[in-house]
Amino acid sequence: MRITVIGGSGRTGRLIVEQLLSNKHAVVATIRSTRHMADLVKLGAEVQLVDLDKSEFDVIVNAMKGSDAVIFAAGSAAGETSELDRKGTLRTVRAAEKAGVPRYVSISSIGASTGLSTRSMDEEMKDYYRQKRAAAKHITGSSLKWTIIEPGQLTDEPGTGKVTMTEEALDIGPIPRADVAAVTVAVVEEPRTAGHVYQVIGGQTAIDTALEALLGK
Repeated sequence: MRITVIGGSGRTGRLIVEQLLSNKHAVVATIRSTRHMADLVKLGAEVQLVDLDKSEFDVIVNAMKGSDAVIFAAGSAAGETSELDRKGTLRTVRAAEKAGVPRYVSISSIGASTGLSTRSMDEEMKDYYRQKRAAAKHITGSSLKWTIIEPGQLTDEPGTGKVTMTEEALDIGPIPRADVAAVTVAVVEEPRTAGHVYQVIGGQTAIDTALEALLGK
C-alpha cells in the first residue's frame, strides 16, 4: 500500500514510518520542519512539508493523493494548545475525502471514547481530552473507513510486541511507542478493523493474536 503518515517525524510517527517501510509499503511522511527531511528520505520515505495549522488545504490534499490510507500520528508540540489535535484531524479528514483516500487511522489517547473521567486532571489535560473527543467526532462522522487507536501512557522503552487490547474501558497503563507503532501498522493492514476504536496498553498478548481475538468476536 501507499500510506501517508501525518506527523512522520514525531517520536511515534517515525517508528510508524520505519515499520511500514520494513513491511514493504510506500510511505509519504509529512513534516513541519525541513530539519527532519534528510533523515526520513534516507529511511526510504517520500517527504512532504505540511503544517496542519498554516498550510493551504490543497497542500494537505496533495500529500495524500494516490495513497491507500492515511495515518494521523501528529500532535501538538510543547507550547502549543491541544486545539491543533482537533483542527489537524478535521483538516486531514476533509483532505483525505477530497483526495479519494478510503482509509484513515488515527492515534488518540486512552479513554477518549470510553468516558474516562477528567475531573481530577489539570486544565491542560482536560482541554487535551476535549480536543481528542471533538477530533473523534470528525473522524466517525466522515465517509472514511476509519479506525481509532487509544493508547495508554507512551514510553520510549523498547517494544515488546505484546499488549492488552480491547474495545472496552481500560485502566491507564504504560505502553512503548514502538508497540503503538506496531499496533498501528497491524490495524492499517487489516481492513476488518474499520469502524472500531481500540484501547491498548502494554500486556502479555502478541499484537497479532490480540487483534485477531477482537476481530473474531
